[in-house]
Amino acid sequence: MSEHLVAGVVPLRSARATDRAFDYICDGFDLIKPGSIVKIPFGTSESNVYGLVLTVEKREPEMTLKSVDELLDDSFSLPEELLGLCSYMRKQCFCTLSDAARTLLPSGIRLKTKIVYTVCDPEAFMNSAQTCPDGEVEVDLEDSLYRISEKEAARLIKAGLLTKTVRFLDSVNEKTVLAARLVSGIVIPDKTAAKYADLISLVGSAGEDGIAVSEVCSKLGISRSPIKTLFSQGVIEVFEKKIDRSFFSGDALPDDEIELNDEQNKAFSEIADSVNEKKADAFMLYGVTGSGKTKVLIKTIDEVLKSGRSVIYLVPEISLTSQSYRLLSKRYKENVCVIHSGLSEGERIDAWFAVKNGSKKVVLGTRSAVFAPCPGLGAIILDEEHDQSFKSDSSPRYHARDIARYRCAKNNAVMILSSATPDVESFYKAKCAKYKLLTLPHRYSSAPLPEVKIVDLRPTLREDPERLIGPELESQIELNLENGEQTILFVDRRGYNKFVSCIECANVPVCPNCSVSLTLHSQNGRTLVCHYCGHREPAPKVCPKCGSTHLMYHGYGSQKAEEEIKKAFPDARILRMDADSVSQKNSHEKLLGAFRNREADILLGTQMVAKGHDFPFVTLVGVVMADTSLYMSDYRAYEHSFSLLTQVIGRAGRGELPGRAYIQTLNPYHEVLRLCTGQDYLGFYENEIALRKALVYPPFCSVCLFGFSGEDESVLDEAMKDFSQTLSGELKKDPSLKLIVYGPMDAPIYRLNGVYRKRFVIKYRQSKETSSLFSKLLGEFDKKYRQKLKIYIDINPSLI
Repeated sequence: MSEHLVAGVVPLRSARATDRAFDYICDGFDLIKPGSIVKIPFGTSESNVYGLVLTVEKREPEMTLKSVDELLDDSFSLPEELLGLCSYMRKQCFCTLSDAARTLLPSGIRLKTKIVYTVCDPEAFMNSAQTCPDGEVEVDLEDSLYRISEKEAARLIKAGLLTKTVRFLDSVNEKTVLAARLVSGIVIPDKTAAKYADLISLVGSAGEDGIAVSEVCSKLGISRSPIKTLFSQGVIEVFEKKIDRSFFSGDALPDDEIELNDEQNKAFSEIADSVNEKKADAFMLYGVTGSGKTKVLIKTIDEVLKSGRSVIYLVPEISLTSQSYRLLSKRYKENVCVIHSGLSEGERIDAWFAVKNGSKKVVLGTRSAVFAPCPGLGAIILDEEHDQSFKSDSSPRYHARDIARYRCAKNNAVMILSSATPDVESFYKAKCAKYKLLTLPHRYSSAPLPEVKIVDLRPTLREDPERLIGPELESQIELNLENGEQTILFVDRRGYNKFVSCIECANVPVCPNCSVSLTLHSQNGRTLVCHYCGHREPAPKVCPKCGSTHLMYHGYGSQKAEEEIKKAFPDARILRMDADSVSQKNSHEKLLGAFRNREADILLGTQMVAKGHDFPFVTLVGVVMADTSLYMSDYRAYEHSFSLLTQVIGRAGRGELPGRAYIQTLNPYHEVLRLCTGQDYLGFYENEIALRKALVYPPFCSVCLFGFSGEDESVLDEAMKDFSQTLSGELKKDPSLKLIVYGPMDAPIYRLNGVYRKRFVIKYRQSKETSSLFSKLLGEFDKKYRQKLKIYIDINPSLI
């Protein structure tokens, strides 16, 4: 058997059982390389699927192999670093290579292609090729089109005279507008030049790139008729112009000069040294809210760009990208690109290719932007690094911080974790010198921290159980309205009421697909909504079980709080920000922009309003109820509560005016609330780390969650018993494996969208032995229950 070019290819939509490289012959595809995307026949049905090339080598195959059908354009290929990242994620996240690769590629790629044949040796091709008028294959050579048969094309490819590649059909995802430009070299008659002087001047100033016809009409206040006239006279050329959708259209504002104080300069100098030395380093930038951490980050970006390298700037929520984009685009103009799930497929395609070809050096985005294919990566910044949104809860279940550290190590880049309330595990690493700790203990320009008051809401609720805004907070809102200052109110859940119950029979309407009660919403009449699967049904006027008209409405949400505020302050301009009010594209930016421009007096919302925003005229922050997150069934409950409350308090007094915060609670003496009032993160950290050490929780161990889900509850129960016995057997074989196993147990939401869910939670110390055991168990049970259950591993999940 003769030598062939052989590629090891992983199918991009493979199950765990087929998650490995399969050998394919790729003769004739001279440009193929590790990281290329190819089209291959796969399986007994030989259906065409796309695959990722892992290896390419010239060798004699040991058996008869199938051949690669198509090679996609190189713009699709993954760089060597990202190809290595796929293997890292497979090992660390217990996902498939297929899942990892599809996460790295932009979701907007629909993989619609065009086959292109390229002549390698024109003279030899002309002497050898047997052309035929009705040939299936078109070959373009020196502006002439030749047709040959598929059989002849295969012969020429084998002879090395022809190559076959697949190019992406740009028209599939491109967005264009009708544009106009002056015809090159045209001599415009004087009469025409005089009559259409403004139009010709505007179109001419755009040069070869042209200008959108709609923009011409808008600027000159004309219809399209003059443009059609000049087109018919051969003066103007009309064409389809591609629109760059890789970033928002920001305001053309002048950049502000950044001056650092002594604390900021000290922090920046340490980071700059590592940037200039091209040294892989990890920094924890810890500072109180309003201490100017962002200024240090911006100066760091300046330093990285000076060296010609790229920066990835991550924020936890889409709602924060508009503010961050305004800041970055003022300074770096068209060099900024945005990547997040709220963009259209076309926008994500544009952004990915713009980053990959180096035309955008500053990438701003949420968690998934950590995979941006930046050439020459110099820094990855995680702003508000404590936020649990940086952890993915679907396969692959990665944490952006882990991906950032891997990429920075491979690129000799710096990773910067920035927060006023760092993740406890990250801060522990900083204390242990695994990260370099940089501190900003004071607010910028010596501005005072907000004055915080804990308000006991119990007396108010005794008088009126339905009231959400107590008299103290209400009087402060009234004072702000009188002074023309802005207010932010934080409510911890959306909707109107948490649930409805019957007084007579105690029946509670529940979701037919999930094991949760339905939440009452006030939009479109009164509707019961499941916040997990989206099920909706009209709110009952009588109990559907016993027919009683005596229904009770429990709990509260952002809609109910908005209604109460409107009744108390009918003249106030109020904006509500939650998942219901910002479901439309770019609605985050519009709503926050309106509040920033002082078009509203009060911004009321869920966690979206609590993080990272900088509104200089906000002097009052109110927390409607601080207790809910304190009593979550998760070991991070106190950490999440402290971070959230400290962050929302920090939104007040960020301008020249002093700020104040009122926290309403049913437990005014809780230690976490006391520590929040002074933004005493160090005090909170000392308490929390001691508790975790005593109870053996991260960072003193790792947590592995084995999740099982399926539509057949009996099969799920059978798998639970099987797994428990198998795990016990493995631990008896190797007593050196020290695991603490909890389970089987129901997931917090046992039935979700018609699927039953159970889990095992395992505390362990990371080692090759434990990783090997988990991989073995996952492989065995996936193989055994593949047709009936979904099985996954989540390491250190965001919520247990």
